[in-house]
Amino acid sequence: MQSTELREKAVSLDRKRRRRAYVTVLVLAAALAAGYVLCISLGSARIPVAEVWAAFFGRADWATEMIVVDMRAPRVLCAACVGAALSVGGLAMQAIFRNPMASPSVLGISSGASFGAAFYIAYGASVFFSSWGTLACAFGTAMASMLLVYALAYQRAGGVQTTMLLLAGMALSALFSGFTSMIEFFSDADTVTSIVFWMLGSFDGRGWSDFYLMILPLIAGCVLIAVNARALNLMTAGEPKARALGVNVKRVRLMVLVGSSVLVATCVSFCGVIGFVGLIIPHIFRSIVGPDHKKLVPICILGGAVFLMLVDTFARSALPPYELPVGTVTSVIGAPFFLWILRSRKNEIWRS
Repeated sequence: MQSTELREKAVSLDRKRRRRAYVTVLVLAAALAAGYVLCISLGSARIPVAEVWAAFFGRADWATEMIVVDMRAPRVLCAACVGAALSVGGLAMQAIFRNPMASPSVLGISSGASFGAAFYIAYGASVFFSSWGTLACAFGTAMASMLLVYALAYQRAGGVQTTMLLLAGMALSALFSGFTSMIEFFSDADTVTSIVFWMLGSFDGRGWSDFYLMILPLIAGCVLIAVNARALNLMTAGEPKARALGVNVKRVRLMVLVGSSVLVATCVSFCGVIGFVGLIIPHIFRSIVGPDHKKLVPICILGGAVFLMLVDTFARSALPPYELPVGTVTSVIGAPFFLWILRSRKNEIWRS
């Protein structure tokens, strides 16, 4: 009798979570569509929504069309894509490490990208200047840091253990941060300013070419994580249980790590370091729709896109004509949220 009641409660809870997931997806999709137009209209020069639509259809004056179509529309899209990618990457990291405090930066990828960008800004730009130089160096060192972390954590007997991944990521993150600080120490004031501005995170100057270049690796990274959503559900209950249920833990872990690394490396190389997005968004929606990653992946894509799109709009609109670094704004929002998670779930975090 008791088992029947428990089963009925579980079925009822699953139905409630499913309804919440559907409603959440609809609300977020509507918010993304409306927010896209609203974010384009807001800025140092505010443009009415009607004129935004007119610019899209070529019916506005040339100045409005340039601001809307050539400057703001691709920038808002880039912000939405980066927000979606960082959210999904954070969700994957939290599943792999079975810890709500995990974020996409735990493998040292962000620090590796920062080192590559700083090295190019300080030494490479004067030798082989290219508009894509910073991006290429940041992406290359980010992926190299991921491979190095994986190599350091690999053991022939047991493959890659999550604890070793975490420790190797922390060590390499500190190493790359030290290298970046040394570059700043031996550079002139203008170079240091450029490095610091890049590391603070910004979408300033991002256009259609940036969007077209970043969209394919971001889609690939999200797909790698999405196809393993069911396996991630089983792995959150423990790797031994997942293996007993037929999950190839090594393969799933590798695919998810590669997907997350591609997402983080692409985001950091295009817009600098933007923290806490991968921590905040998955945690919020996990508390709303439950731990099912098959629902969480699309919800985090939509939620992360809406969140960072709005944050970027605030960053460029709050203090005109000045523009706040997006990474600074997310840190101001995310740090208190991080402390709240730490306070409310400290026992769970300690056990994990």
